[in-house]
Amino acid sequence: MPWRESKILLTIYGLARLYTAQNRYDEAETLFSEILEIDSRRRGEDHRETLRFMNGYAVLLTKQKRYDEAEPLFKKVLEGRRQKLYEDHPDTLETKNDLAVLYKEQARYDEAEPLLVEAIEGRHLKLGDTHPHTIESLNTLIDLYEAWNKPEEAEKWRAKLSQTEAVTE
Repeated sequence: MPWRESKILLTIYGLARLYTAQNRYDEAETLFSEILEIDSRRRGEDHRETLRFMNGYAVLLTKQKRYDEAEPLFKKVLEGRRQKLYEDHPDTLETKNDLAVLYKEQARYDEAEPLLVEAIEGRHLKLGDTHPHTIESLNTLIDLYEAWNKPEEAEKWRAKLSQTEAVTE
């Protein structure tokens, strides 16, 4: 794919993510559909960038509570990232975190927990304790334990988060 076209798709992807964050879901979905169609056709569904776009689309579907559509997409992305990259690559860890969020939203806590722990451990090693993605996973795990009625576990991880935040101040 020509460099310019690739940059255009990345820009549209950024706009789709922005629309997702702004709860402008219809506009985001239109953009995700367009870039996924183009990128899948040109580079294939297992290309690293296509997997990135799929992951973003699955996040959108999760925010819309369209879990039955999001879950198989996350699983496809996770498998693709495991094959193309490696188990503890930051992109793979992102998908583990995002799939865990989906499971947490569905009260499937026992499925979310190991994915979040793996995401935290991997992000700790690859990105460091103070990286926003590591902190994001920690907060999600704390939320999971609170929703799961496991306050002792939530407190244990909250203490780790407090130690991390103390380092950044």
